[in-house]
Amino acid sequence: MKRDEPDNKRSPKADHIADHVADDVADDVADDIADDVADAGVPERYVAVSLVKQTLGPLTYRVPPGLIDSAVPGVRVEVPLARARAVGYVLRYEDPPDDQEVRDINDVLDPEPLLTGDQLKLAEFAARYYLSPLPEALRLTHPAGLDMVEHRQVALTDEGRLALERADGILAVQGLELDPEEQELLGGLVAGAVDAVRLLKKVRQARHGHLTALTRRGLITQTAPSYEPRVRHATEPWVRLATGGLDGVDLVALRKRAPRQAQVLEARAAAAAAAAKRSDHQERQERQERQERQDEGLPVAQLRASDPGVRQRINTLKKQGILLEESRERRRDPMAGVAIKPHPPPQLNLDQAQAVAVLGAALREESFHAFLLHGVTSSGKTEVYLQVIREAIDAGRGAIVLVPEISLTPQLAGRFRARFPEGVAVLHSGLNDGQRHDEWRRVRRGEVQLVVGARSALFAPVERLGVVVVDEEHDTSFKQEEGLRYNARDLALVRGQQAGALVVLGSATPSLESSRNAERKKLIRLSLPKRATPQPLPDIEIVDLKTYRTDAEGVLTAPLAEAITETLIAGHQTILFLNRRGFAPFVLCVACGEPMRCPDCSVSLTLHKGSNLLVCHYCGHQIRPVQHCPKCGAENMQAMGLGTERVEETLRARFPGARIGRLDRDTARGGRLHRILDATAAGEIDILVGTQMVTKGHDFPGVTLVGVIHGDHALHMPDFRASERTFQLLSQVAGRAGRGGEPGRVLVQTFNPDHHAIVCAQAHDYEGFYREEMRFRRELGYPPEGHLVAVRLEGMEPEAVIAAAEGVARACVTTKNVVVLGPAEAPIARIRGRTRWQLLLKSPHRADVQRAALAARAFKRASPPAGVRIIIDVDPQSML
Repeated sequence: MKRDEPDNKRSPKADHIADHVADDVADDVADDIADDVADAGVPERYVAVSLVKQTLGPLTYRVPPGLIDSAVPGVRVEVPLARARAVGYVLRYEDPPDDQEVRDINDVLDPEPLLTGDQLKLAEFAARYYLSPLPEALRLTHPAGLDMVEHRQVALTDEGRLALERADGILAVQGLELDPEEQELLGGLVAGAVDAVRLLKKVRQARHGHLTALTRRGLITQTAPSYEPRVRHATEPWVRLATGGLDGVDLVALRKRAPRQAQVLEARAAAAAAAAKRSDHQERQERQERQERQDEGLPVAQLRASDPGVRQRINTLKKQGILLEESRERRRDPMAGVAIKPHPPPQLNLDQAQAVAVLGAALREESFHAFLLHGVTSSGKTEVYLQVIREAIDAGRGAIVLVPEISLTPQLAGRFRARFPEGVAVLHSGLNDGQRHDEWRRVRRGEVQLVVGARSALFAPVERLGVVVVDEEHDTSFKQEEGLRYNARDLALVRGQQAGALVVLGSATPSLESSRNAERKKLIRLSLPKRATPQPLPDIEIVDLKTYRTDAEGVLTAPLAEAITETLIAGHQTILFLNRRGFAPFVLCVACGEPMRCPDCSVSLTLHKGSNLLVCHYCGHQIRPVQHCPKCGAENMQAMGLGTERVEETLRARFPGARIGRLDRDTARGGRLHRILDATAAGEIDILVGTQMVTKGHDFPGVTLVGVIHGDHALHMPDFRASERTFQLLSQVAGRAGRGGEPGRVLVQTFNPDHHAIVCAQAHDYEGFYREEMRFRRELGYPPEGHLVAVRLEGMEPEAVIAAAEGVARACVTTKNVVVLGPAEAPIARIRGRTRWQLLLKSPHRADVQRAALAARAFKRASPPAGVRIIIDVDPQSML
């Protein structure tokens, strides 16, 4: 575009600015802006922006002079993208690009940075290492409730109104026909302008593309977009004294004339007196939570609880100028109503004291240190965490504690809240959007320094991070299996290194990767070899199922049944472990042998007797049980195998006087999980049956017997980690016994009593298991003696999936020092109707296997097979 030269002489930099203003800005306005910049000497600034809904790499934009102070790393901005607008995150400042047209940022959407520098660094590392689009990583840095929702007002034009009035829906001028969705969209605007999001919700088949098409044809208009977070903070009404509100008020006389009004004022006075008596520590916390208001006041809901008619009296006192009413932010506390029991620091034993001393010394160096805290079950690892975190917080630094299961979070958070009254934030996927929003904002605003949560809590915006703890670091749930497939245990080490923080990985059964890293001096090993409770580790007895037959239901052998009876008589509690939920894992026709299968997955349907449904545990498909075989028509369908429901039913028949509970994914929904855990802790359940949820760090002092129904179930999985997981599960569930004042006992029913995983679990011999398992890993080059990347392919057309798998294999096979295993059909060959194939990339060197993975990604980008999804999983945990 040719432009007239201005009268005054400008710098080349100012010319560059003018050359790159948006095309729709008039030429003379562009010249004025450039002249103003040149005259004022404002430096140009460029930023890298990662777009929210694009898989493109970061794009460079220029910051207009008016946004220089607000377009800083961590904020979200609106930017032009082709002919549209997009939202993105500012990652960092950039150097001016050479000879490239750079467009300006349109607007800054956050008043202050949403993300911290630590969060941005961690997200960029995670995206790079796990070969994932950066927006996938950035989505982990804040709750979904803070995502920006775009709002546009849509209105009918005269042409659009005319189009609707024509019976045939055809525009005479343009000769274009309205499809049903477009016609319905126009009909929704007859009464007036409507928000685009709300309009699209009304017309379910319509998409944004329909609105764009209607706009281009002149049938509707759309305003420029505005943005707001999807979830806002909650508010509630408060009342407080007006300035001088009690001047001249005779409370004695008021009690006689209007006693209810006097009660309201006296409640306020009592609250003020209580506030004056608070300790400095508590007062600081309250000031933060109420944003240091001049007068704290009282929530109306608190007054209404004791006086349902208080609203009328408040209104009267407001008219008299005594009270003021205002709306204040209300915290949606995920721990509201949970009783916090006092938990004073106990006396440490020698091993704990040594661990705390070593960790404390490392913390005080204020540089990165990584430790493996290997402590047997009930050895007091949590107390070590608590004391080290206390030192960090007293020094003004923050802490993150990661736990593997949501079920553990409230229990552990309650213990931390008892020790840290200044505040603990809880972050995990079990919270609703409002709770996650409020907890995250408390951390971002610096109101709390301690975060407890599941794997995503690693990305919390904790400033001046001092400690990261990964409890039960061996647990596979720290690996994300959707979206960005990261391992929180490994990223915890990265975040600690980036922040100069102390990282503690704790476990009674450390992963082989962590133990190998300790051997390589990448981690410093600390040991807690003895329990911190009065009783030693429980004795483990092996019940050989080839010798001892189970009962008619296939649940209990005589030794286990006798042990349960003895435990009930003694008034103690029992945990029975079976890692399979439902009543029976499959139902088949005993006439022809045909099982009931999921129509969309290569698995059998599991019978859930309580709901009377056959359920697929992979896609959720459900049907009612049938009486006749769908294949041969015979009326001979039989439920086969064991699930936790069947175990529970058998126990109720065998021990009719016992109080029996069940803990699995089916019973843990809603608030039932906490009720079951609380009832067990209170001794209100005699026998608790459960899946691996019962193995995860629970502390039930009354449990003296643990029974494992099938100890070798996990051994037969098609996974090179099957032995490791069997050893870990058995050791962890055994650790639930004997944690109180009475000794514990464990019985493991198994068909493989001589397998090294079971032999070593019986002897509490982690070192022996580690040596034997590492011998196998070295022979085959599996982690931790090698590195893996899994490439999974899935699609509706089997031929296309197979062809794509072969293409990926050809792209990777030329990488030096990399073995390509496959491609082959996945162990579960079909899920949700999609055929699944996979291949493994294996190498002794991480750099080589990363190069092969990059070759797989290049194939995916250069030759994307139609209808085939290619998933690259770095350091995979699941082989299914």
